[in-house]
Amino acid sequence: MPSGDEGKDEVEESEECVDDEDLLPDSRFIRLVHAIAWLLTVVFSILSIAFIGYQLYALYVPYVKAKLVGDTSYRFPEYFYRVYGNDIVDLTSEHWGYLGACAAISFISIRYVVPKHPFASRGADAEAHRKSD
Repeated sequence: MPSGDEGKDEVEESEECVDDEDLLPDSRFIRLVHAIAWLLTVVFSILSIAFIGYQLYALYVPYVKAKLVGDTSYRFPEYFYRVYGNDIVDLTSEHWGYLGACAAISFISIRYVVPKHPFASRGADAEAHRKSD
């Protein structure tokens, strides 16, 4: 049966590993930089989701629908031919990769970055909110 002293040793070791600089509160400049970075992340995440929605509406869903029903008269939107030329007939792994990468980064951003906003109160949680967390 483990003794209670082992838990105390682990806590003492973890406290010894904390750098003194990590215990200092963030300066106003750092807090401003965090706020600006967070706001840019929110704006770019929203724009990314909007662009994904538009691409699904204008390109991917009609393409998949045409392929499933065998519609050989399907044409991509005109902007697509300006970029890739008139010879393109299928979406390649490059196009699906762009969509997947954009969706994955948007998910990570919204799931892990956006909820941790820099405008939280620093009152009672100041000790719990260290740089090392």
